[in-house]
Amino acid sequence: MADTRHDEASSDALVAKYSVVRALAILGDTWTLLILRAVFFGTHRFSDFQTDLGIPKAVLAGRLERLVDYRILYKHPIQSGGKRMEYFLDEAGLELWEPLAAMVRWSRHWYSVEGDAERAWFHHKICGHDCDLVLGCDICARPLTFYNTYAEDGPGAGLEPRIEAHSRRRANSAIRHGDAALGSAEALTLFGDLWAPAIVATAFRGGRRFNDLVSYLRIPPLVLSSRLKELIAMDVLTRRTVKGSDRYEAFHLTRKGLDLFPYVSTMAKWGDRWRGDQSGVPLVFTHRDCGHNYKPHFRCSVCCERLHRSDVEFLTPRPTKA
Repeated sequence: MADTRHDEASSDALVAKYSVVRALAILGDTWTLLILRAVFFGTHRFSDFQTDLGIPKAVLAGRLERLVDYRILYKHPIQSGGKRMEYFLDEAGLELWEPLAAMVRWSRHWYSVEGDAERAWFHHKICGHDCDLVLGCDICARPLTFYNTYAEDGPGAGLEPRIEAHSRRRANSAIRHGDAALGSAEALTLFGDLWAPAIVATAFRGGRRFNDLVSYLRIPPLVLSSRLKELIAMDVLTRRTVKGSDRYEAFHLTRKGLDLFPYVSTMAKWGDRWRGDQSGVPLVFTHRDCGHNYKPHFRCSVCCERLHRSDVEFLTPRPTKA
C-alpha cells in the first residue's frame, strides 16, 4: 500500500485556487490600501507618504518595494542620476481603480450620515452627471448581481500553497485614516485584511458553515471565529441555525454583505489578470441573463456608458457617522 501520509500533510498547506484570495495576498493590508489611495490622489514621494500617513519608515519601504515587485507601482528618480525616488501607478496599479472605487462606494453607502446614503458619490466627466457605479456585463451591458450570475471551475482550477496574512495588529495604527481613505474606519478594517474579505468571497460561492470555511480557506479556527464575530457585528453576515439541526450554524450574507458583490467581482477580475498563472483562470463566471461568460465593469447609472478610470471623479464626502 502506498504511503499517503506525506501527501496528506502536504495538502494541509494547500487551498483551492481563487483569484480573489490571490489579489488579497497583496491588497488585504491596511497600509497597502492607504498607500495606493494616496498615489491615486497624487502622492508620489517617500517623505510625503510618511508625513500624510504617519507610517513607520521600515513599513513604508517594505510596502513600496512589494508594490513595485508586483508591477502595481514603478519608481522613478526625482532627479536624473539621483537616489531619491518617486512612485507612480504601473499597469496593474491603474487597473485597481475598480476595486478601490467599489470599496469607497460600499463604505459611503453604508456608513454615510443620515439621509445621505443614497447620494451619488461619483461624477462622470463624459455625460456631466453625478452618478452611482453599476456593475455591468461586458457582453450584453446589463447589470450583474449575485442572483443573475454563477461561477464554475475554469481551466486553472486546482490547489496551490496557502497564503500567509499580514499581521493585523501592526496595522491598527493605520485605521485612524479610514474616514479619509475609504469613507469609514470600519470599511478600512474590513478591506485592509486578508481573511475578512476572503470569508465574504467564499460566502458568495456558497461556503456558509464554519468547517467548510476552515477547509476551503485553511484559515486557523480561532482567526475564523474572530472574523465571523466582526462580520456579524458589522451586519455583513448573519448567523442562522441549519435546518433540521440544533448543533450546526450557517453564516449568510445580509443586504449589506450582498452589496459587496461589485468589490468581490472586480477583485476577481484583477486577480485573474495580474495574479494568474499559465494554467488559466480558476473560475469562469456566467451571466444568466445573456448566457455568456463575462468580465465585469462599471457603467454610469445616468447615461449607462462604460466608465473608465480617467472619466470618473470621486466626490467629496460629508462627515461620516460617529
